[in-house]
Amino acid sequence: MSQPVETEKTEKTTNFDEIRLDPISHIHRENNPQFIASLARGLELLRCFSASNQVLGNQELAKMTGLPKPTIARITNTLVSLGYLKQLPNSTKYTLDIGVLSLGYAALSNISIRNIAHPYMEEMSKYVQAPVAIATRDRLNMIYIDVVQTETTLNMRRPIGSTLPLYSSSMGRACLAATPERERNFLMDALKKRHSENWTAIQRSLERAFRDYQDYGYCLSLGEWHKAVNSVAVPLVSSKYGLYVFNCGAPSFHLNPEKLENEIGPHLIHMVNNIQDALNESH
Repeated sequence: MSQPVETEKTEKTTNFDEIRLDPISHIHRENNPQFIASLARGLELLRCFSASNQVLGNQELAKMTGLPKPTIARITNTLVSLGYLKQLPNSTKYTLDIGVLSLGYAALSNISIRNIAHPYMEEMSKYVQAPVAIATRDRLNMIYIDVVQTETTLNMRRPIGSTLPLYSSSMGRACLAATPERERNFLMDALKKRHSENWTAIQRSLERAFRDYQDYGYCLSLGEWHKAVNSVAVPLVSSKYGLYVFNCGAPSFHLNPEKLENEIGPHLIHMVNNIQDALNESH
């Protein structure tokens, strides 16, 4: 039976957890002399840009961060000078520049588990004829760090860097299920604050997912992240690499609940066990 793994590294929730989940609030009130608020403001401003917010102006950034517009103007000017933002021609709008991409790829290159896991993911994807991905938690989301697509028309084409909500995706649920209890409780409290109106239903679905993990070793999302998509996810906890989650998902007409539970879920567990063995051998 699978059990959530407690590690010495994550046993105690620190103030760093709070800062990462609610950085803007801490930027405004952080008194730690080791905390450089100006640096934090610049990094949080970069995070305002996303696939759905590719172009933003100072006024929009000020609204999103709660920072004064003159402060935003100084930050954007600095980030343009450093090559992290690009000002659009004849415009007061900005978009991310190539400097951010170089940081992102440098970060990916440091995640060595990707190279070890990729061949196993390819084999699994060919077997199920559906995408297989690996992700890790970023605040209250899961972020893809590798995706293996198939050649079929069933691909949902979610690229590396795509995010999934922690509470409704199979990946997020598996991540929470495998997270040490204190940290999981901290994240659950943060989710409750973020989704207070729907928390009763969310909590019920998460508790069901945690039972599935205890009983079967995987977590499901059956049309809950996206009404037309079913998926199953299995966590991998490593003392060296940390917590990562693997999933397989596809349109519901291709992966129905019975197939996920009886075939895909067990195969995904087997894949993760093989990756775990390969990681142990690489130490």
